[in-house]
Amino acid sequence: MILKELIALFAFIIILLLGCGAAMLWVMQAHDRQKKFQNRLITAIEPAARHPNPIEEQFSLTKQVSRSDQIKQKAASIIGVDLEQSETYPIKWWLIPPIGLAFAWVVIFLASHPLGHARLLYLFGWPFAWLLITKFIFNWFNNRRNSQLLEQFPDALSTIVRCVRVGIPIGEALRTVSNDSLEPTRSEFHILADKVSIGIPLDVALRELAVRIKITEYVFFATALTLQARSGGGITQTLETLADVIRKRVGLKARGYALTAEARTSSMILSVLPFIAGGAIFVMQRDYIILLFTTPSGQSVLGVALLLMGMGLGVIQFMISNVLK
Repeated sequence: MILKELIALFAFIIILLLGCGAAMLWVMQAHDRQKKFQNRLITAIEPAARHPNPIEEQFSLTKQVSRSDQIKQKAASIIGVDLEQSETYPIKWWLIPPIGLAFAWVVIFLASHPLGHARLLYLFGWPFAWLLITKFIFNWFNNRRNSQLLEQFPDALSTIVRCVRVGIPIGEALRTVSNDSLEPTRSEFHILADKVSIGIPLDVALRELAVRIKITEYVFFATALTLQARSGGGITQTLETLADVIRKRVGLKARGYALTAEARTSSMILSVLPFIAGGAIFVMQRDYIILLFTTPSGQSVLGVALLLMGMGLGVIQFMISNVLK
């Protein structure tokens, strides 16, 4: 019996290590792609860049963070929370770690029945599961907001182009976007327009916007307006081209959602069907299905089934997210 438990624990550890290795490989590949893209972007804009003058440095809103703030930001980044955008989350960010802790306890509780060695699982598996679940929740919040910002951005750019063409200054054009757009674009452009209206240079405010949102298209937008403000020239054609490119990207993403609709629907049906079938069996043959909850072997089978179903749904979601990128 002890040998079987050791084999099961060893198999569970191997599966966890393989999953962690795959996740680390995916993160490293994404980091390399992002680094290459940033290098190409720096190479493209470096000829037109210049060092900021003392007036720009005086108006710069980039704060010199203290050592304690740096430690706080690094600790927050471990669990995936962005403190600068924490106010935009649907709920208070400090509520997510306790919720993740509860979900992690459920996962470890289910795994402890088929694998045994509950103490080892709670000692080592609980923190690991809590970290993954909490990071997943925060990443879901950030990705959902970034998706909304990207979808609304072409309309905001078109509004700026129309305002500039009729002779409205760029500051008033930004104010128009902040008044007419939907959330969360309304809030971001409202902050940008307020900074420009109190005398902060446009390029400084745009740089702060790009750093705060961390979306590539907003970096292009800030770079285009900054170069136009420094060197002159028309900006409408550049913004129209950027808006057209973003619309095409949003359209491709929508097409990806359409192509993956069958897989997403299948995963939803497969996740709901066992509970529907279990409820039907519970109504018709209660003595038959109650063994899953009252006997140790039944609890082990139930725990394995729920864990495998969760892993399967996670793999399907991972594959769909890679298709949509």
